[in-house]
Amino acid sequence: MPCKQDKTDREQAASFIDTIDKGTVLASKGDLDDSTSGNEAIWVCIAEGKKKTNDVPFLAAGGTGASGLRTINANWRYVDVRWLVKVKTDSVGDVHYEEWKHPSGDRTVLTMPKILTVQIRFEREYEVRNGPKRWVMSAATYQHLVDAVKDKDLEL
Repeated sequence: MPCKQDKTDREQAASFIDTIDKGTVLASKGDLDDSTSGNEAIWVCIAEGKKKTNDVPFLAAGGTGASGLRTINANWRYVDVRWLVKVKTDSVGDVHYEEWKHPSGDRTVLTMPKILTVQIRFEREYEVRNGPKRWVMSAATYQHLVDAVKDKDLEL
């Protein structure tokens, strides 16, 4: 199947993918019809390292079947990640996230075609008393990402 991206878009995507390292904030298109993931338009995660290409298939969290696992096929490019879940939107519209772990402790990855190739920064991080660390994304950044996944022609 031929690529529908312009050459400059492909170059930007390749360039961004090559910069991913531990701690890079990544986003991908969510699923408004998936109540198990909060009906979110975007999913956010933090990279655990650089992109990899696997030699043999392996299972990772994120499947739609009863096991909740999916197969990452040989030669797929992916990044191991820590998924974040939206826990609240505050009074100014900033979005707060916490880390999510698969109930079975299964590996979590994001495959290359799903990554939005745009630099994302959190406004701040904070600790919750007797709770997990939280990350805060500005309302403007969140809305920009949501608009981008809804309107494929929108410039990131």
